[in-house]
Amino acid sequence: MFCRVGQSVGLIFLGIFVSQCRCQHLDFGKGPQKLAWLQFLVVVNDTWDPDGCIATVKTPQIIPGSKHAPNIMVGSCDQGGLELSVSQLNATTVNVHLLFHSSVIEDASPPTCDIPWKGGYLTPTTTSAKESLLPGCFTAESREGYHMTYYWFYIIDWMWGA
Repeated sequence: MFCRVGQSVGLIFLGIFVSQCRCQHLDFGKGPQKLAWLQFLVVVNDTWDPDGCIATVKTPQIIPGSKHAPNIMVGSCDQGGLELSVSQLNATTVNVHLLFHSSVIEDASPPTCDIPWKGGYLTPTTTSAKESLLPGCFTAESREGYHMTYYWFYIIDWMWGA
């Protein structure tokens, strides 16, 4: 299988690209059910802790649409189930929707985030070191309407199904 890179790419360039490509194939025409699992980096910054609490964790493999959301422990900052669903946006892009059942957010909806994703790592568009090559999203929620908790979700690994 190969990664879809466009019709005008020559065979030599295509061979180099395929050898470096992280994905098995990007045949989104058959829908998001082709995505077997995803792993994420989850970052939490809790401002309610007077000493500060910022932590990052790599999730286990999460199956899209699974009825059992894995419990994610983000250091001592937060924990909760992480639900994942994937839907088709267009022929080349899916939407990765995350819902984190935070133990910190008590009086608001659980943090949610959407990542429009083309099935691979991002290509740098600038020389800025601040630009992430990991597809991701950011959200913030309030604890009891006062303290903010910030969440970052980055796709770190994945597997396409057969």
